[in-house]
Amino acid sequence: MSPIRAFLFPAALASALTLTTAGASAEPSHLGLHRVRVTNDAAFAVGARGKPVRLTLDPDLQRTAERLLASADAPEAAIVASDVRTGRILVWASRGDRDYVAEPHAPSASLFKIVTAAALLDGGHANEGTRACWSGGDHDIKPADLEGRGSACTTFGEALGKSINVVFARLAKDNLEASDLRRMAENVGFAGDLPIDVPARAGRVEIPDDPFGMARAAAGFWNGKLSPLGALFAMQTIANGGERVRLVLRDPGVPVARVVERRALDPRVARTLTRMLEVTTRRGTCVRAFRRADGTRALPGISVAAKTGTLVGKRPARMFSWFAGFAPTNKPEIAVSVMLANDLTWRTKANVVGRQLLEAYFADRAR
Repeated sequence: MSPIRAFLFPAALASALTLTTAGASAEPSHLGLHRVRVTNDAAFAVGARGKPVRLTLDPDLQRTAERLLASADAPEAAIVASDVRTGRILVWASRGDRDYVAEPHAPSASLFKIVTAAALLDGGHANEGTRACWSGGDHDIKPADLEGRGSACTTFGEALGKSINVVFARLAKDNLEASDLRRMAENVGFAGDLPIDVPARAGRVEIPDDPFGMARAAAGFWNGKLSPLGALFAMQTIANGGERVRLVLRDPGVPVARVVERRALDPRVARTLTRMLEVTTRRGTCVRAFRRADGTRALPGISVAAKTGTLVGKRPARMFSWFAGFAPTNKPEIAVSVMLANDLTWRTKANVVGRQLLEAYFADRAR
């Protein structure tokens, strides 16, 4: 088992160090975020020349995230979480040989359906009640799957939470251009620069212009790479009613202020996406993960909007597993993103880890 790249050191030592906080002109780029250090009441990263830089992280939740990654035992993995109201980063944890939070290491897989859904809603091409019927396309999509009606039917409102590939491929082919998906991907954080006070690599979105290639990409088949930070930002943006709220990781020494960079989504589109993403944990791809071993519901009384994704590929072979979500949906507090790059034999998936982190957060809030 490879070690979590995080270390504990005594609070007394931390208090004896000279700290650099966010907003200072010193150390503008270098920050060793694969070596987060946690004390009883604070968290630090190593800056240029070895100086500790105090971070906005919640120490208890950070330790929980590190334990969850250790238990998952994936060769590469990351968890990141934020306070959706202010953009304060609460968790930044990686497992592997480098920091995977801000690196677009994994294919976005079915998380990209969020982008497609937003583009369809924004363009007025679909609503929650739009009915779609199909045949085939369960695990892959062939040209024939995009023609004819088929006997299986659902509404668009259900298709996102149940991650029905062919519904998204067909609706995209009939209503969208590749440029629509590229634009929306940049709006919500799947591509382009993210507003954050530390360096972060932009996600990569590759949408073919031919109709069939575009349709497959719209459903989440090998259309580029996404960082866990990018997935988090997309969920935080939806939770904020479509506003892009700046993320803050360097502790400014005062409570983090909410800074809205710009609007990415119409508020009505964000509200509709929230309702569609609630399907994921209620009766969609996450319903089993949000049940405990005894069958009782995890997080009773707390509604969670989420999206999952799974895709196998790369060399060495990896089973990429995603969970991104926020809660409570009626008054969002926390957004979380989990990426596990498992071997083909694996211990757990990202949706379980995401649920466990949310449980820890709300248990602490209750106390």
